[in-house]
Amino acid sequence: MRFYLFSLFLLTQSFVFGQNISKEDSVQIRKETKISQWLEERLRYNREQCHNDSLRAVTDSKLENKYYMNIAAPHGRSFIPSEELKIILQKHNITWGGEWMGSDLGAYASSSCYYQFMTQFTVEKFGKEFIDNLVKQSVSDYVKKHPDKIFNNDEHTDWNYKETYGDSHEKDLLNKDFSESFVYPKDYNYTKNEYDSQTIVTLNLDNKGKVLRIVRFNHHISNENNLKYIPYFEEEIKKFIKTCKFEPLKYKGYPVRSKIALRFFYK
Repeated sequence: MRFYLFSLFLLTQSFVFGQNISKEDSVQIRKETKISQWLEERLRYNREQCHNDSLRAVTDSKLENKYYMNIAAPHGRSFIPSEELKIILQKHNITWGGEWMGSDLGAYASSSCYYQFMTQFTVEKFGKEFIDNLVKQSVSDYVKKHPDKIFNNDEHTDWNYKETYGDSHEKDLLNKDFSESFVYPKDYNYTKNEYDSQTIVTLNLDNKGKVLRIVRFNHHISNENNLKYIPYFEEEIKKFIKTCKFEPLKYKGYPVRSKIALRFFYK
């Protein structure tokens, strides 16, 4: 009798537990369905808006040439020589449409496809190389007016070290070259995770890549015992920088005076 009662108890508990799981699964399924429907509606809306914008661009491009410049969302930097570019474009019967910024949240930014297609049609008509040269010319004109201007490294610029500089360690030739000449102090405490400690050096370069000055050092040293070696780190980095031949930073392809940051990692 006890065996049957115990079996009945287990069966009842299993049934109740199964019902709870079933209810939880059902709630989760409803949530996922709502999210899926919402995403589909958003994508459909985005496609419709982009389609309408593209048709408007096709019509307008028959009447005028327009050029817009995309700025990275959400905190992109404005194109500095915009006034110079406006004047240059006008000489070739191209209207400077200004800057536009899309959405970094997946939403449709108003008229974004219109800006894209109008610019695309203009580039196709005049040629990419021709348009790129006009943009470079605008930078050149701006620099002539502001010869002491120091450009920051942003989405309009391009700079590298030996064509592959980046923060990804396998491509970071800067630190590879630095490590070949860098000697760690005898009682230096190595970290468990490589690259935990680093120094960021801010430099000013001229338009040929020559170092004008070292602006500052920012140190992030994980082991307190190694803090005493900061002066040594700075001297070694200075020595290394003197041996380097840097490329100039290019603003839309045009070499300019600039401020860049180099990241040196320690083991």
